[in-house]
Amino acid sequence: MTMHDLIDPLSDALAVRLFTLAGAPFTLGHFLAALAALFALLVVTRRLRGWLRTRLIHYGRVDTSTVETISALTQYVLLTLGFLTILNEVGLKLSSLTVLAGSFGVGVGFGLQNIFSNFISGLIVMFERPVKIGDHIVVSGMEGDVVRIGMRATTLKSTQGSFIIVPNQAIITSNVINWDEGFHSAVVLQYRMLGGVKDNQALLLEVARGVPDILETPAPSAYVTGVDHAGQIMELHFTVSGDQTRRLAAVNAFNTALTEQLAARGLKLAPNP
Repeated sequence: MTMHDLIDPLSDALAVRLFTLAGAPFTLGHFLAALAALFALLVVTRRLRGWLRTRLIHYGRVDTSTVETISALTQYVLLTLGFLTILNEVGLKLSSLTVLAGSFGVGVGFGLQNIFSNFISGLIVMFERPVKIGDHIVVSGMEGDVVRIGMRATTLKSTQGSFIIVPNQAIITSNVINWDEGFHSAVVLQYRMLGGVKDNQALLLEVARGVPDILETPAPSAYVTGVDHAGQIMELHFTVSGDQTRRLAAVNAFNTALTEQLAARGLKLAPNP
């Protein structure tokens, strides 16, 4: 068997016409060439995105979120231009693709609607930047630090260390809580206590002033919100700077210190009626 005997059947196979679009034949050879070119395009643009990200970070004057936005948009633009170029080179002219426009529209309307919506939402997130890399956010009941903003979804890292994939559409259409170090939030704790009102208020305020995470301004305050046969219902109001983790740490520190102070003074909280 000669090389000619092997090449001829292969050439014939590659010349098999798969379909004709607006008079332009599309063969198996075209399909394989397009597939190889698309794979190469994906690899090259991904590596280029990584290289560009590294260079921008090394430059040192651009924040992480801006670096991710620039590198991602560069990749998307190159992917789009490369994809159109590949189609044109294998014989699928852009004018021929208008035949598929109606079918594609139906596909987007049914099967690709969510994917298309998340892609557009991702671009909005990158341009408007309601959230950035490093932000601590709460969206649709999920909480974590933003570690990546992708084409389809945004990745959060929870306090437990797990990664949460949030569709970009959820960030655009849902209520998003964005915590940062400069954000102040109010905390209200309620206790049922025995003894004198002034003594209880003084105790709560003394303990609150000893917790480092509780801000001095505005100052903590204690109120009597109810009185019954089982005791007084006291509320402590204070302010914490930071995210939910800092809030929980402050509440934990206060409750721990209050329990120790009550035990040291031989006091107890009032039982529920």
